[in-house]
Amino acid sequence: MATSSSPQLRRRRLLGLSALLAVAFTATAAVTARPAPARAAAQPECLADLIETS
Repeated sequence: MATSSSPQLRRRRLLGLSALLAVAFTATAAVTARPAPARAAAQPECLADLIETS
């Protein structure tokens, strides 16, 4: 005999899924928000930068 799940169980499942998605989104945002590693020496971007370094 097939029984339908109660509204409380459906609500609990829905809340669990949204919490799981929130954690996944937060973890993804934390990984992509890391700053890029700094280069050893900055590359000159224009002629003025080249003149200043010489």
